Amino acid sequence: MSTAQRRYGRRPPKRAAAIQLARVLTGVVPPHPVAVDQLARLKGGWQMLGNDTWGDCVAVTWANVRRLVTAALATENYPTQDQVIAFYKTQNPHFPSQDDGMDIQTALEYLVSHGGPDGVKALGFAAVDVKNVEEVKAAIAIFGSVWTGITVLDANQAEFAQGQPWSYVRGSQVDGGHSVLTGGYGTPGAGALGGDERFITWADETSFTDAFWQHEVEEAWVVIWPEHLEHPAFLAGVDLGAFASDYTAITSKPFPVPVTPTPAPTPTPVPAPGPTAADRALAAAIHARRPAEDAWLKEVGL
Repeated sequence: MSTAQRRYGRRPPKRAAAIQLARVLTGVVPPHPVAVDQLARLKGGWQMLGNDTWGDCVAVTWANVRRLVTAALATENYPTQDQVIAFYKTQNPHFPSQDDGMDIQTALEYLVSHGGPDGVKALGFAAVDVKNVEEVKAAIAIFGSVWTGITVLDANQAEFAQGQPWSYVRGSQVDGGHSVLTGGYGTPGAGALGGDERFITWADETSFTDAFWQHEVEEAWVVIWPEHLEHPAFLAGVDLGAFASDYTAITSKPFPVPVTPTPAPTPTPVPAPGPTAADRALAAAIHARRPAEDAWLKEVGL
């Protein structure tokens, strides 16, 4: 496939208010190996879905995320080309004469408020701190992937064509903004994220180097889908009560599914303080006067 047949289409980040993943993680991360490849379960079969012709990479990422989530937690369902175009039209209503790409956060907001063309509404989403290595790992382990916004360098096109990891090449021209599904990381002991970060683009699985991730990843998101609510590792890793509270604070709407509030911690009883030295001195003085008081009471007939 020539470079001309690989399109981009991610608009610059919206940077609107969003739930921050770090605020709603419980700290319970499911057991996982140092190197993770959530994509391996699908053994390929990824589709281009128009990203060789149009700038629909954000809509294609939605389809790839839905395929991965349903394959892992339910029955695999890969959205069709028509559904991808229907989602693309939510930001390009005059498609195909309008082909201006999509903003990821606006796309996520639409998936929460209206749902995707597959009939499934996202329950919420949160921003991942792309500079926090452990947070990125936890996101992939708990959610299965992160929806990633990147800038692609001219050098990366040649690397992709040669089956090499995408690296950061200082001085290489930026080709465009792109949206991909990141579903793995690593070689044990190599680099901050444990080596190459596995991702899907243009119907193929490839990887970033850690240096590329550090310099060219602009945004990353996790999405809560209905399938996650049946997944024990997800329920252990995400504080849904805290998520629902932040969701309401940002949207002024209730979280779309009932959430059992996180119980307030039982207060630890504080023992009453013991008598001080002054207390003991007062008690001794009272006891010293008691015989005289008793004698006087007896004398007056009380």
